[in-house]
Amino acid sequence: MDVDGSLGQDAQVLPEPTDFCRLWLLRHPELDSAHAECAIGDGPADLSRRGRAQVLHWLELLKPVELAAVFASPQPQCHGPARALAEARQLEALAESRLRDQAMGRWQSRAWRDVMRDEEAAVRTFFSEFGEARPPGGESLGDAVERALGWWADMRPQLLGKAAALVLPGSLIGGLVVAMLGLRLSRGVAFQLPHGGVGALDVFENGARVSCWNLGALGG
Repeated sequence: MDVDGSLGQDAQVLPEPTDFCRLWLLRHPELDSAHAECAIGDGPADLSRRGRAQVLHWLELLKPVELAAVFASPQPQCHGPARALAEARQLEALAESRLRDQAMGRWQSRAWRDVMRDEEAAVRTFFSEFGEARPPGGESLGDAVERALGWWADMRPQLLGKAAALVLPGSLIGGLVVAMLGLRLSRGVAFQLPHGGVGALDVFENGARVSCWNLGALGG
């Protein structure tokens, strides 16, 4: 298990998958301002104008990359951009319920400032124990990562020697990466991508490595 420190900007320089699977991890693009400061959780949200432009950047950036499949959270902010990526390759974007973000319970879709005003102590616990604490009536990030890992266990045999794209919420990307690297869930913050960011994780039989992170600096 290792993290390759070389953050190459050209996807073409990476070795082709052979005895491993390459997961291209794409954080959903920037959200509209009406949703940007909300506890979206596994709910829907609209993209901003900049977010829609980031999808076009994906298409150009990943044009030379051969993909066997495109998967996404069923949330429209993930599945919509995934469809654009898949259709450019005459593939279907597969919405996978186990790849949705964590459910936020009674905080779902509410503005964080309102949740903080009404339940400050619970919010502070949620962030101080991030990954393990559950919002009222919701699930922890750890819960979401475990179901995503269950999905991966089912898909892995089909993707050996191939590359696939996953369009996901940012917290789930970080959680998946650290789980596959064998690190503590709390380290997931070190693998946060900006909205529209792209990283590549190579998964082997006995471990994983990060091949590149924030490819193309899509936030610009």
